[in-house]
Amino acid sequence: MRFLPVPDAPLATPPTRSTRAVLAWLLRRAAAPFAVACAASIVANVIQAIVPAFLGAALDSGIEHGLTPRIWALALGLLALFCVYAVGDTALSYFSTLVRLRISFDIDRLVGRQATITGAALSHQTSSGEVSSIVASDSDSIGTFFQRAVPVIGAAVSFAVVAVLMLRTSPLLGTIVIIGMPLTAWIVTLVIKPLQSRQSRQREAQSEVTTITTDTVAGLRILRGIGGEEVFADRYRRASQELRRRGVQVAGTQSILMSLQVLLPGLFVAAVVWAAARLAIEGEITAGELVTFYGYTAYLSWPLMVFSFSVQEYTRAVVGVRRLRRLLETTPAAGTAAERQRLERDMRSAEPVTGMIHDTASGASFAPGLMTAIVAPNPDVSAALATRLGRFDDGASPVTLDGVDLREMGLARARASIVVAGAEAQLFTGTLRQALSGRDAPDPIPVGPAELARAEARRAGVADVDQQVRPQPRQADGDDRLLAALEAADANDVLTSLDGGLAGMITEKGLSLSGGQRQRVALARALLTEAPALVLISPTSALDSHTEARVAQRIRAARAGRTTVVVTESPLVLAVCDEVVLLGEDGRERARATHRELLARAGAGDEPALAYRRIVARATGSEDGPDGDDSGAGSAAAPAAEPTRGVDR
Repeated sequence: MRFLPVPDAPLATPPTRSTRAVLAWLLRRAAAPFAVACAASIVANVIQAIVPAFLGAALDSGIEHGLTPRIWALALGLLALFCVYAVGDTALSYFSTLVRLRISFDIDRLVGRQATITGAALSHQTSSGEVSSIVASDSDSIGTFFQRAVPVIGAAVSFAVVAVLMLRTSPLLGTIVIIGMPLTAWIVTLVIKPLQSRQSRQREAQSEVTTITTDTVAGLRILRGIGGEEVFADRYRRASQELRRRGVQVAGTQSILMSLQVLLPGLFVAAVVWAAARLAIEGEITAGELVTFYGYTAYLSWPLMVFSFSVQEYTRAVVGVRRLRRLLETTPAAGTAAERQRLERDMRSAEPVTGMIHDTASGASFAPGLMTAIVAPNPDVSAALATRLGRFDDGASPVTLDGVDLREMGLARARASIVVAGAEAQLFTGTLRQALSGRDAPDPIPVGPAELARAEARRAGVADVDQQVRPQPRQADGDDRLLAALEAADANDVLTSLDGGLAGMITEKGLSLSGGQRQRVALARALLTEAPALVLISPTSALDSHTEARVAQRIRAARAGRTTVVVTESPLVLAVCDEVVLLGEDGRERARATHRELLARAGAGDEPALAYRRIVARATGSEDGPDGDDSGAGSAAAPAAEPTRGVDR
C-alpha cells in the first residue's frame, strides 16, 4: 500500500466518457490514503456517536446507586475512547489532506501533460483562461470534494450505529431518526442542480476574465503602441461585471443551502427531543435515556452538516471535472496522442533523415547543406511554409523529406530531422543553462529543508532575477557546447549580465532580458539542437543592424554543411544565404536566386525580382529609386565587415 506517488512515475490516461468515470479514476489513484482516512473517520465518528450512551448510563447509575465502581468504569471507558478518538481524528486529518493533495497533484500533472501533447493546437480548442482555471481552482475543488467525502462515510456509519441503538431503546424514536435523516438529506440535494448550473456559468465567466487578463498582459506593450488600452479595459470591465453578476447568483443559491444547513438540523433535533421528552414524562424511558437521546440527536446534526458541505463541494467538483474532461478530449494537430506522449523518449533513439525537403503547397524545395531564405509579400505566407516544414499540422499540405512524406516517417523521426524555431523567443523561469539545455541541465545542488526555509526568507525584497532558492553548480559537463552556442548567437553579453553566468537566473518569459537578448538566447538554443535541417523564423527581427549582420554571418558558419531555412526580409541575412526563394501572394514559388542576382534582375525590370526588391525595401524602411537601386543592394555588402556592436531593439 503506497500513500505517496513514485517520483517521475508514468501517469495513466483517465477515461473521459463521463464525469463519474473521471472521479472514479482519480479516487483509484488515491485509494490507499482514502481507505485509511475512511477507517479513521469511521472510528472517530462512531466514538463521538456512542458517547451519549455512556453519559446516560452513568446518569441512571448515579441516580439509583450513587458513586459506584460502575460509574468509575464508565469514566475510564470514556477516557480510553477519547484517547482512541484523538488518534483516529489525527489520522483522519492527515490522510484526508493527503487525499486532497494527491488528487490535486494528479490533475495538475494531467493538465501539464495534455498541454504538452496537444501543443500549439491547444489554443484552437480551448482558452488559456480555462486551462489556468483548472490548475488554479478546479484541481483544488476536486481534491477538496474527496477530502470532504471521507467524513461523509464516517458520518453515514455513525448514523447507522445511532439508529440501531435508538431502535433498541425506543422503536418510535429510532423510526423518527431513520426516516427523518434521509428526508432531511434529500431536501438538501434539491439545491444541487441549480447550484451546479450557476457555478458552471460563473466558472465560464471567470475563464473569460482570466483569458482577457492573460492576453492583455502578454500584449501590453503592443496595446500601448497602437492606443488599444482603452478597448481592452472596456472589454475587461464588461467581462468582470458579468462575472460579478453570476457570482451574486451563485451566492444566492449558496445562501439557501446554508440556511437549510441550520434550519433542517434544528427542526430535526427539536422533533426528536420533543418525542423523547413525551416518552420520559410517560415513564417509557428513564432520565438517563432522555439525556442519551438528546445527545444522539445533537450529534446527528453533525452528519447533516457534513453532508450539506459535501453537497457544495460536489457541485464545484462536477463543474471542474467537466472542464477537465473537455481539456483531456483535445487532440494534437500532428501525430497521435500516444506518439506525443512518448515523443521525448522516442526522439532519443530516432535516426534523423537528411535529403531534399519539398513542400507540395508552394512547390519550393530546399537542397541539403544549403542556407536558404524564404521571402513573401505577406509574412504570414512565409511563416506558414516554415511551420509546414516542422509537421505541426497533419491536415496541412504534405511535405516530403528525401522523398518520404513526413506524416509517414513517424513524428519522432520527423522532429529529429527538422527543427523549427518560432518567431517568438519563449523562455521559462530558470537558469541560463536550463534555458539552453532544458532537461539535460544538471539538477540543483541538494539542500535540506532548513536551508530552503532560510533561502525563502532571504527572498523578501529581492529582485525576481535573484530569487533562486536552490544553489546551482557554477560549472557542469557540457558547458563548453553552451558557451559555443552563445558565441555563435552573439549572446555573450547575456552571459556576462548574469552574476552566476550559466547558473544565473532568468525570470518568467525572459523578462529580465531585453528583446534582442531573449531572441539570441532562443537562437543559441536552436543551434544547440544540431538538427540536420533547422528552420528559423525571423531570428534577427529584434536586433539592431550591426548585431544582425554579425549574427547572420555566425549562423552561416555554425550551420555549415547542414540544411538551414530562414524566414526573413532583412537584406543583412539574405546576403549570406546560398539562395532565396520568393513566394507569391498565393504562396507558390515565383523566383529562386541569390540576393544579389534578384536585385540585379530587378534592375533589368524582371517583375518577380521587382516584387522582391519592394519587399526588401519595405523591411529596411527605404523606397525604390527610379534607377532600380535601393538600400537593399547597398546593405548586401554590410555583412562582409564586422561592425561594432549596437543596441538591441
